[in-house]
Amino acid sequence: MATIIADINHHQTTIASAVEQQTATTNEMSRNVAEASTGSGTIAANISGVSQAADTTTMSLSQATVAIDELAQMAASLREHISRFKLAA
Repeated sequence: MATIIADINHHQTTIASAVEQQTATTNEMSRNVAEASTGSGTIAANISGVSQAADTTTMSLSQATVAIDELAQMAASLREHISRFKLAA
């Protein structure tokens, strides 16, 4: 009878140890998932920042294009006005 009780105790100890190891593994997996989630959030924030910077750059380029077109029109107008003058030699 004592042998049977000892065997049962041994099996219970083995099961408890396995449950403890499984709990530790599950906790580690949970930490890893949480870290991955945090990393994904950081990546998403960085992508959002890059997208905003690209939008700002696009808007700035559009404004620069308008300014360049206006300068080209002014230069053409100035050339036209200057061409009316004759240089005396």
